[in-house]
Amino acid sequence: MNITIHATPDNEKTILDLAEEQGISLPCNCHGANACGGRQYDFPCGMVPRHNISVSIPDQKKLTGITLTSALDKTIRPDTLLIDLGTTTVSMVFYHSAAGTVFHCTTFENPQREYGADVISRIKYDVEFHNDYTLKEKICGKIIKQYYIFTSSHPDISIRTCLIGGNTTMIHLLLGLPLDGMTGSPFTPHPFDDFYFSYHNTDIYILPWLSAFIGGDIAAGLLSLDFDKRTDTCLLADLGTNGELALLRDGRILTASTAAGPAFEGGGLSCGCPAVAGAIADLTWNPIMPKLQTIENKLPTGICGSGAISMLSELITHGYLLPSGMLADTFPANGLLVSKTASSGNIVFTREDVRQMQLATAAIGAGIDALCRQAGISADQIRCLYLAGGFGYHIQIQKAARTGLFSDIDTSRITSVGNSCLNGLAELSSCPAALPERIGRLKEKCQELILADDEYFQKQYILHMTYEPVSTR
Repeated sequence: MNITIHATPDNEKTILDLAEEQGISLPCNCHGANACGGRQYDFPCGMVPRHNISVSIPDQKKLTGITLTSALDKTIRPDTLLIDLGTTTVSMVFYHSAAGTVFHCTTFENPQREYGADVISRIKYDVEFHNDYTLKEKICGKIIKQYYIFTSSHPDISIRTCLIGGNTTMIHLLLGLPLDGMTGSPFTPHPFDDFYFSYHNTDIYILPWLSAFIGGDIAAGLLSLDFDKRTDTCLLADLGTNGELALLRDGRILTASTAAGPAFEGGGLSCGCPAVAGAIADLTWNPIMPKLQTIENKLPTGICGSGAISMLSELITHGYLLPSGMLADTFPANGLLVSKTASSGNIVFTREDVRQMQLATAAIGAGIDALCRQAGISADQIRCLYLAGGFGYHIQIQKAARTGLFSDIDTSRITSVGNSCLNGLAELSSCPAALPERIGRLKEKCQELILADDEYFQKQYILHMTYEPVSTR
């Protein structure tokens, strides 16, 4: 498409900066250094125009975050608060349960992160200092603060209902429950039944966990997809630090959790970052300078999980990763340069980054295989795979399939559903009284497969570290 960049005779800003001021974010891997030799746009990125200029740019594909709806509706006052309590981030959505509209939403970093980036480190800290209730006070204090910031700005709004979903550990920490049973096998949640209570005239419903590794956030996602009612063959995969999988087959639900590590959320990578503005979410490899797609088309700041998957796929396609799973000699010892940052730093993808992504994708692919074997089916019999979470929202399906992430499931059967936890909470908010019955049906149908004890999973895990066609393994 053609756009006009406005400039004055005394202008000293580059064409990229002027475009940004006009609300048009044009990704540039080298920030005006023209390292691509004009391959990205039909104009030099470092140009400093002295008059209005018309340029042609590709139609922009803007990646944004996950929300319940594409637009806020300020005309209908909310009556419900939905909270997705994640290990890394927390999302709060002020919602009208009958109209199905979003009035306001906010996302912030979980304040417990200063005590550990993952659930294991937080469990360890809470067990050692449980009587201090530090982690409970951190998260409760932050949520209450955000709630009062909103209500003080909207004193005419009354929130009558609050629904909360989170993984098993996060809900333990929210409620101040002991985590001693979660420190080792057989990983037993603390006995607890009172997931409903009232706080300042607000009815609060917390989605209960289904097991130690399948929390209320997954339960909400399953309910949003009617897994408690359906009888077809389908799979929900919520891919993050822990890859939670739930396979519906003949009216029963097989669940599993596999430790994929933090790579899907950008953690543990040399230049990794969460799925925030500026994160590289997709790329097409070019030895001179890869073509990038960043979230919200902002200047590159790092590589998020979907970008790392894209990179892994490109390495396989271009021969840097051999069918054996080994790196070719052409892969530089100090890593591949992906982009420059705004401060002229290097964003690179290293040999260790490759290894982390191989481990993560293999864990999910092998987990799918193990569930299918337990259900007595092959992966190609799954009629629909629902991808949940930020990783699944931004991922390029075809590229992810090239890494073996989806085992042998046809990509035409894969659907990204966004934040399935919030989707489920929103649906349940119209009739929260039905929650105990629906959760009860889920629990009756669910059977957990412990992958750590499954020899077939271990075998498939090794096989998924290679890139031969599944049929030849």
